[in-house]
Amino acid sequence: MRFTFTTEPARFIERPNRYVILAEIRSGVTVRAHCPDPGRLRELLIPGATVHLSSTPREGRRTTHELRFVERPETGLLISLDSRLPNALFREALDERTLEPFSDWTAYEPEVFLPASGGRIRSRADFLLRGQDGARTWVEVKSATLVEDRCAYFPDAVTERGRRHLEELAAIARSGERAAVCFIVQRPDADMLRPQWDRDPAFAEALEEAERAGVLLTAYNADITLSEATLRRRIPVLTGRP
Repeated sequence: MRFTFTTEPARFIERPNRYVILAEIRSGVTVRAHCPDPGRLRELLIPGATVHLSSTPREGRRTTHELRFVERPETGLLISLDSRLPNALFREALDERTLEPFSDWTAYEPEVFLPASGGRIRSRADFLLRGQDGARTWVEVKSATLVEDRCAYFPDAVTERGRRHLEELAAIARSGERAAVCFIVQRPDADMLRPQWDRDPAFAEALEEAERAGVLLTAYNADITLSEATLRRRIPVLTGRP
């Protein structure tokens, strides 16, 4: 997927809140940039780190730029911080039928209301796929950016919403329909993905239970450049405690 924006490098200064960072661009001016990833990102957004911003000035907006990428301080590896990118990559892969577990569809819809147990509608699935046999597959796409020792971890911060989605998908799987979670790691250096047992044990337990209920767990890492992003390869999801 080629990006429709261009970026300029900047030096990260600080993060006043989850949605805003301050960074110094090449002219020496300090700018406010919107951070699309509300996770902690403490391992990545380190004072002095190189970030890449796109200019997005709009009247009435409190920020003038959008945070797109950060370079890993030790290696310069480019990491995407756009939490919207995984859904776009997944949709592109659906259209190109390049993801084997999700290639046998006749129609799909994004952002479909998700029926919870008891028939009560509580949230939305990122995608609903319909197969040739009429079977439905409910898919939730998750974005991961934290990698340590070639293992990606999710979530970066406690996510009640993510846990609820897993419980709803597990209920769907128990009812006999298909359900899946697809983690997109927005960097290429992960060989596996695990839940963060120490940071969000409730999510980790829900992921383990979802797998037992029959929810398909998949993960893919991605090659990221300043001009494009590409899903690289499928990596295993390990739900048990490390």
